[in-house]
Amino acid sequence: MAFLAAAGEKVEFHEPSWLAVIVAGALAIIGAIYVLVSARAMYLAPDALSQLNMVGPAVGVGMPLLIAANLVYSWSIEGFVLGHWIRAIVAIFALLIMSAVGSYAMGRALHATHWDHTVPLSGGQRPKEPR
Repeated sequence: MAFLAAAGEKVEFHEPSWLAVIVAGALAIIGAIYVLVSARAMYLAPDALSQLNMVGPAVGVGMPLLIAANLVYSWSIEGFVLGHWIRAIVAIFALLIMSAVGSYAMGRALHATHWDHTVPLSGGQRPKEPR
């Protein structure tokens, strides 16, 4: 096994520059804040449709920022690697496509169940109708 490991391509690692660390950290913090705020908004949303709408900022902005932060940090350590860039682009496009498909499917499921949007999710009672 030592012979096979030694035959592999040697990857050179460098210390990341302070600028790359600051950029990657800022992207990661902003992305994490988007995900956290979206999760909190989903928790506080009054109904299922509103919760479904809160997924957009987390998946559409927060997660791509986290992927970009990882890409910037890996470039600062290993230099430009085409494979990392392609993987990041594919991951971001996959997130955006799956977000759209998932939102469509969940919206159709809510519509197909004849969901009553006036009933709160907390198990409360439906508002009384005027006579």
